[in-house]
Amino acid sequence: MIFIGFIIGFLGYLPPGNINLTVIQMSIGRHRSHLLYFILFASLMEFVYCFGSLMGMKFLLTEPKFILVIRWSSILVFTILGIISFLHRVKEPEHRSSGIRRGMLIALLNPLQVPFWLIWGVYVLHNGWVKPTLISITLFSIITAAGALTILWLYAVAGRKMETILNAHQLLLHRVIGCIFIGLAVLELLKLLK
Repeated sequence: MIFIGFIIGFLGYLPPGNINLTVIQMSIGRHRSHLLYFILFASLMEFVYCFGSLMGMKFLLTEPKFILVIRWSSILVFTILGIISFLHRVKEPEHRSSGIRRGMLIALLNPLQVPFWLIWGVYVLHNGWVKPTLISITLFSIITAAGALTILWLYAVAGRKMETILNAHQLLLHRVIGCIFIGLAVLELLKLLK
């Protein structure tokens, strides 16, 4: 269970997405102390989403309206974050904000986590890797949060190594992040309309 939980938490943030792109963006900023808080907060939210999804599996599967509300909310959040990224002006390093508020909003309202943990939750519970007990689910959730913390920390290290390249292309980076957010909003909208 320990190995599987760590790997799932690690792999969940391996592909480029909202959280790890925010970590990279924050790692090149002036307020690096906020980066640690964000990584810890994102890992805590990973624990909350994993624990909540596994404990509430029955409720989530019998209440599709709840999932529908989360999915519609994600469209709004992604669209707003995309627009903010497009409107972002390039600032000198000493005038940049840390981005911690935006990052915490992304981690708190990460709509991709519920379906992610519904899929993995069914799989790990069905295979008996996690028992449907409070202790087993809590331990598994802590381990997945440790996996998420590890990959996010690696993204932060990589972001710092690429700081000069990313600083030179800051406007392009914001445009790419904006396109990803808008793309995620459109993709979720298309899924909902089907």
